Amino acid sequence: MEVRPASHAAAPNPPPDDPPGPYVLRDLIRDIPLAAQEDGTVAHITCVDAWNGNLYIGTSAGEVLHYVSIPGENDDGDEDQPGYIFATKLEPPYTTQQEGADRGVKQLLVLPDAGKACVLCNGTVTFYTLPELSPAFEGKIKQPGCLWVGGIDHNEAVREGIGAQTKGTVVVICLKQRLRLIRIGEEARKIRDIELGGVSAVQRRDDLACVADGQSYSLLDVVNQRKIELFPISSSAQPEPTEAPPQQINPSRSRDESARRSFSAATSPQRQPRAHERNFSAGAEHLRPDSSSPWPARSSSRQEGPTGTAAPSSPTPGSREGSPTKDLSAENSARTSSEAPREPVKPLPPNIVSPTPNEFLLTTGTKLTEPGVGMFVNLEGDVVRGTIEFSTYPESLVLDGSSQGDSSSGSSDDAEGYVLALVNQETNGKNIKVIEAQRWDVDPSEVHASRSWLSINTTSQDVTETSGVGLRLATTTSQLAANEIKNSLRLRRLNLGNEKTPPDDAETRRNGEEDRFASRFAQVHASVLVYHDSRISWVVRNALILQLDHQLNQAIKRGTTASSTTNLTIDVHIAQRVANSIRGQEPKTELDFLTLTYIRQKASLLLFGNLVLQTKQGFISYEHDKRRAEDALIAGEVDPRTILSLVPRLAGEVEEGTHGIWVPQGLTDVVTLLRQAIQAGGPSSSSWDNTDWEDPKGAYGDNLLQLVKRYLMSWRKKKGFGSVADETQVFRSVDAALLHVLLMLDTQTASRGPAAQGTLRAELNDVVDKGVECFDRAKELCEEYHRLYVLSRLYQSRKMVGDVLATWRRIIEGEKDRGGELVDGEQDVRRYLTKLRDQKLVQDYGAWLATRNPRLGVQVFADENARVKFQPQDAVAILKEKAPGAVKEYLEHLVFGKNHSIYAKDLIAFYLDAVLSQLRDSQEARDMLIQSYETYRALRPPKPTYRQFITDNAPTAEPAREWWNNRLRLLQLIGGSHGGGAVSAEREEEEQYSRQLAERLREYSAELVPEMILLNGREGKHDDALKLLVHGLGDYDTAIRYCLLGGSASLFHPGGGTSGSTTLGDDHQQHQPVPFSTPPPPTKDLQASLFRALLRESFHIADLSERLERTAELLERFGAWFDVAEVLALIPDGWSVELVSGFLVHALRRLVRERQESVVVKGLAGAQNLRCAGTWGEKVQGCKAVVVREGDGDEGEEGGVVGTG
Repeated sequence: MEVRPASHAAAPNPPPDDPPGPYVLRDLIRDIPLAAQEDGTVAHITCVDAWNGNLYIGTSAGEVLHYVSIPGENDDGDEDQPGYIFATKLEPPYTTQQEGADRGVKQLLVLPDAGKACVLCNGTVTFYTLPELSPAFEGKIKQPGCLWVGGIDHNEAVREGIGAQTKGTVVVICLKQRLRLIRIGEEARKIRDIELGGVSAVQRRDDLACVADGQSYSLLDVVNQRKIELFPISSSAQPEPTEAPPQQINPSRSRDESARRSFSAATSPQRQPRAHERNFSAGAEHLRPDSSSPWPARSSSRQEGPTGTAAPSSPTPGSREGSPTKDLSAENSARTSSEAPREPVKPLPPNIVSPTPNEFLLTTGTKLTEPGVGMFVNLEGDVVRGTIEFSTYPESLVLDGSSQGDSSSGSSDDAEGYVLALVNQETNGKNIKVIEAQRWDVDPSEVHASRSWLSINTTSQDVTETSGVGLRLATTTSQLAANEIKNSLRLRRLNLGNEKTPPDDAETRRNGEEDRFASRFAQVHASVLVYHDSRISWVVRNALILQLDHQLNQAIKRGTTASSTTNLTIDVHIAQRVANSIRGQEPKTELDFLTLTYIRQKASLLLFGNLVLQTKQGFISYEHDKRRAEDALIAGEVDPRTILSLVPRLAGEVEEGTHGIWVPQGLTDVVTLLRQAIQAGGPSSSSWDNTDWEDPKGAYGDNLLQLVKRYLMSWRKKKGFGSVADETQVFRSVDAALLHVLLMLDTQTASRGPAAQGTLRAELNDVVDKGVECFDRAKELCEEYHRLYVLSRLYQSRKMVGDVLATWRRIIEGEKDRGGELVDGEQDVRRYLTKLRDQKLVQDYGAWLATRNPRLGVQVFADENARVKFQPQDAVAILKEKAPGAVKEYLEHLVFGKNHSIYAKDLIAFYLDAVLSQLRDSQEARDMLIQSYETYRALRPPKPTYRQFITDNAPTAEPAREWWNNRLRLLQLIGGSHGGGAVSAEREEEEQYSRQLAERLREYSAELVPEMILLNGREGKHDDALKLLVHGLGDYDTAIRYCLLGGSASLFHPGGGTSGSTTLGDDHQQHQPVPFSTPPPPTKDLQASLFRALLRESFHIADLSERLERTAELLERFGAWFDVAEVLALIPDGWSVELVSGFLVHALRRLVRERQESVVVKGLAGAQNLRCAGTWGEKVQGCKAVVVREGDGDEGEEGGVVGTG
């Protein structure tokens, strides 16, 4: 019969009713050409296995179809799973045609180590070589009457090696009345027979096997041949009538005998007493010893004859003979005659798998349509762990993961142990076959949460029909391409433009590199096969990234059409649930790391995209939505440029660089979709730059700006981390966007002035002070938002002091600065200049500041603590050139503060020019001076000095105040040592300078009386000076002081002419110069001469009473400086003696005192003379007489010294 070729295809998407679970179906082959059976119906698949690129399919028509894999092809360049082409068709020989479940090819057992395959067809086992299925052992060995074949030692499979290949593989052939262990290798050799019939399933670990007959499970020691009964397969409370098997073609099989089954009295499985559990040798059923005869003999019959030596065995489902069972007569007699007969039901198929080397997993239940229970039994027969519940009794059961299969895929999913069961499920009123998957290696409380279902699209509508659908564990694991993983993880360039441009050569090469990298993870390993109808599929572990990615895609709700973006919405509950499901999960492999990173980033994009879409519509988002989006963004660590690309007004801050932004393609698709939705939706869809909804005071600021600010702040903390790709472009974009956000938010605040701690303005300053990567863009933003002070801080962060000063200058000169942080700009400039080392900058901006504020500006040149210091002559030259108005301030500092007399002449000239200019130009000024003299003269004593008078009555309005103060300082300088002898050591220079000053003042001598007094004094014209003091000013106290000082010019100094130095911060009226050299005190003769001149002027005071009073006071207070005779000669005869009585009394008393003092002196001198004469006489009397002879020597007779008399 010709066989049509089967077709193969890539795995379709899961059925829409199935939520994304841990497993999906991937088509391996479909449209398998199944032959027609003898009754005219189409055959169905009964078993399947895959080994080393070969696919073996058994059918109910007694055929074995062999397919060989070929590499898959894909037009898109993606790696596809391999396809299969038909190779051969095999019709294994058999003795008798069987019916029911035993009809056709019931089992395919592939033995890779032995290079053989066992085929059970119509109750006959035959052997073939791999892979082409040629008859093995020359086709001479076949075993009829077989119910099941298998029982390969799982532990030996794990220990597979050279020794195992040499010895072969031990399999168990289940005959009707016994078990036969044979070793298949280069030849087939029987090991032993075990007298245990009716066995339909065997799983073996070393010498211990778990077997199942038609009724119950048992543990069997295949070496010692001892058995422990476990529990029945069916746990129905009452025995159910079983379905009678169909009539057998082979009468020797006695297949028409009803299978007898035993049921426990309770719904839970019952076990044998402990005495029969623990020790195989202490009461366990002892089976017949092993037969040592070789098997099979070459001359033995190919058909096994009937035997009566063994107990009847229970048939396998649908085709087994009954095994020894308990007598059911007592239970049958308990039934009442009125009880309606029950329909026979199919016996439950036994399921045995071994998840670990020390455990077996067995299933038990009541009916195929009712829930089943999986129980773990250890090697001692004890039930361990918890139970596993199945929605209905499993028709097939396989294990996947953990110790099953190959875990070389690099995914941690393979370490998770799953049990897959073929069960029935009712969906939309229809009963369908589904694969139920759940974990077996977790805590029992977590098993239910791990349960999932996978639909099988089968044409069979009878849930009790088990033929044609089944699960099988493939002999070898196959590697399949999972292009969905590659398509999600591979990096692609994010196109931020409105037009899609074709990739250039560099981008194409990069795409290829990313495809190759992602292909490392686009491989899944499959070891479970499911067959149904004419199709065979892999039951493939669904990678975690595909499960979660599918859920996130479900969160994207499109408009009326699948491609519509106008009404795009995001289901935040789904996205948040996915994000929460991986919270705290640690990666174990590289794929795990990429998966968790990708899912976190995609979830964060969706949550943030939801905020943008709501903002576009003018809605204020819930606080918990904003908080969750922010947490997801920070945890996701997605390239912040992708987030910024979704925010209008910030998308322009994204810097792609020459290579662009590369993110996983799954994220690229989401960003593109969201950008399209943002451009298409909202109040106005005409432009991306629409500003109607971008008001920082509205939803735009509340939903996005505050969140983006905190998000970007967290990213700034990652500067310097080597793990950040495209670090330069990323942090330029981050800094630019953050600065833009802060400027937009701070614009809303109406307050001006310095930033308070903890405010938004303080955050803005902190960001700028710590430096930004986008320096040029930051300058543009500061200019755009008129934040000049922030701009100056930006310059300061780069140590661009010249630009800092230039920006401050712009603010001080009135350019708009919206923040108003520079409150006292001129003072800030002065302080800043003192900290600089650039002399050119200090000189230029110091002169500029001196021009604006002379008093403050000259402090830059005069500050001794500044880093740049200027010599006085240099500073004066600079100020004269660039800030002439500040020269006076600086000279005052030098003269008054630093006592530099060399600059006194310059300062005097400045003051003199200012005063004379004012007098020349202003009649009011001249009248003011004349009026001050008249007012002062009109005052009656006691009155202040003229200096104190004009100081106290100085005008307060400008410009009179300025020139008045200049005149006061001029008096200080002319009258002090600054303008006197200390100005020059040479007397001639002093006199010449004084004459020059007098010449300039002569024109206004009537208005500048004090100045003329000082100049006359300096020139020695004391009479003229005293005349002006007495008659011009009427300042008698100053005149007296002039005499006491010996004609010194220091008359108009505040505070008496002595004081300490001052600083530039003091008021100029308080400047009190200190003489550079103290003049010698005047002689009494000079003082007497000056007092005589003053007395003469006093006699000429116009006012008589004033004349009498001032003259009398002068004579009384300073009479000691006058000669009585001279005074009496000067006093007019008409004056009363009483007017000068005081002077006369003091003068006469002085004369009397002087006369008496002279008498006393004479007396004291006479007494002293007498005392000296008495002392002399006493000394002479004590001396002896001395005789002096002429001619004698110098030495006397008595040794005395010869002296003269």
